[in-house]
Amino acid sequence: MIDFLLSLSTWVGCVVAMGFSAIVGFVFYLVFYKFISKYKREDMKDPTSSLFRVVGMLVSLMLALAFAEVMGELRTIRKSIQLEAVAMSDIFDVLKLFDTERTREIRTLLVDYAQAVIDDDWPALAENKLSPRVGALKNQLAQSVLNLKPATPNQEKLLSHILDDIDALSDYRVIRLASAMGKPPVYVYVIIFGFLVTMACFGAYRPQAPLLVLFTLYTVFVGLVLYLVLALSDPFQGDIGVAPTAFEYLIETMLSGT
Repeated sequence: MIDFLLSLSTWVGCVVAMGFSAIVGFVFYLVFYKFISKYKREDMKDPTSSLFRVVGMLVSLMLALAFAEVMGELRTIRKSIQLEAVAMSDIFDVLKLFDTERTREIRTLLVDYAQAVIDDDWPALAENKLSPRVGALKNQLAQSVLNLKPATPNQEKLLSHILDDIDALSDYRVIRLASAMGKPPVYVYVIIFGFLVTMACFGAYRPQAPLLVLFTLYTVFVGLVLYLVLALSDPFQGDIGVAPTAFEYLIETMLSGT
């Protein structure tokens, strides 16, 4: 069900999630209303209202925690992507300082690597893996840099700096993969359970227009937030999450300076 939702466009996924939560909520409400109405007594009203408030507050708290967690992870991966683009830009600039003519082909290879990150790595991350082509280009880039022979102490320092940045590229790719393989927060399942308990508590009240409106708004809102939590927990799948914008800008910059 989760993979199906994430395979849809953002708006369609939101509508499906909200509709599904509303339908499930109505089913639970009707089942428990039929059950509770057989045994309902007037003295049940206060305990049910108290349970209603407690469960509702817990579900709201868990929703807030889940959303805050995925947003924090999203900010982390975005920062990692920006640092990866900075490392590529740094490699490009230092190669020019090392020797403009001798490193021209290596800088072209670096542009190809950045383009492959967009064209190959990003689609692969949607399937929780990395592109072999990008890995091969990185190895080729590292080998080309290692073949450079520094002629001065300054070039030796520049070469060491370039190699450090190339090593950092591997670390940033692993961070992207780890984020792509991330799972929704464990307490998402607790939220779903709390949501169902809340729907059961609704069963203590007779269907009336104001109650049904409140019920619909509540189920739709929970469905929307849960969809956003699930979508943002896998930021490389679907329409929302992270985009390779930093690499697109980087390629434009490098091409103008090749």
